[in-house]
Amino acid sequence: MATKGVLVLCAIVLGCYLCEVQECQEYIKTIASLNPVPVDRTNEFVTQANGVPAKEAEFPHQVRLGQWLHEDYDDYDDPSFFIRCSGALISENYLLVSGHCFWAVGNEYVSLGRHDYTKNSSLPEIQIKHGTSDSFIEHPNLELKSAHDDIALYRLTEPVNFTSNIYPACLWTDESPLQLDKFTATAFTMGTSVNDTDDTHVAKLLVNVVPNAECNAEYANSTFYKKGLTDNQICVESPVEWKSTCRADIGGLLQTLEKGSKTVYRLYGVESIGHECEENHMKYAYTKVQKYLDWIEEVVWGA
Repeated sequence: MATKGVLVLCAIVLGCYLCEVQECQEYIKTIASLNPVPVDRTNEFVTQANGVPAKEAEFPHQVRLGQWLHEDYDDYDDPSFFIRCSGALISENYLLVSGHCFWAVGNEYVSLGRHDYTKNSSLPEIQIKHGTSDSFIEHPNLELKSAHDDIALYRLTEPVNFTSNIYPACLWTDESPLQLDKFTATAFTMGTSVNDTDDTHVAKLLVNVVPNAECNAEYANSTFYKKGLTDNQICVESPVEWKSTCRADIGGLLQTLEKGSKTVYRLYGVESIGHECEENHMKYAYTKVQKYLDWIEEVVWGA
């Protein structure tokens, strides 16, 4: 892994975007030495209704934040745990998440390495308990009633030891016009407790990039998008309906496999808030990671 000193020098001499490039190269070398779990990862698949269940270890960076339920959720049967938010592991100490995940911060823990909570996993899971309220670092421009700048970092209370099924994603750094027309979107499906055998697993969708104007039309009545999408966001369309619900995951991820790799993903975006509860949608807005690299690197690597 690159040392902090090297990263600082990189920031001074080359600029922060090249620092992330170097960090990604270091991750790829480290991950290769871990003998990643062999999974048929691909950027091309057929999306089915409600998404395609992810295979074990398919998205090693996908993490789940949860919250022990409070009294206002006592209408569920023995709901000991509540799915609240997805995130991406981006270093040993930090997750990248949606800015609106902050309201889920309570006595939650982070679960890494597990995709399916409907059955026992053959792969190890890491659970890290939440520390203090300052673990959640929201972007300074985030506003509660807006979907703009909807991005945050979550500082873990202890570093993660990377394994064959738990390791970080690289961050998108390319500033040039986007050449891809498709991405893989992932999120945890709805589940009311950690033992929910109904629907609690990672699902993936192959989504198409569409003009931001289409999301503006989709969310014309949303209070979160009074001024529409900005250049810091991207609009994608799913070929199937995907229900967004208050009782399900927020902050899903938008990614693609790193060029030439079958093990490492490059993270393009985190899902922005804005869907109405219990409504089906086919268009979604994501916050572009690349637009916030300066802030991310300053916090995570001190660059």
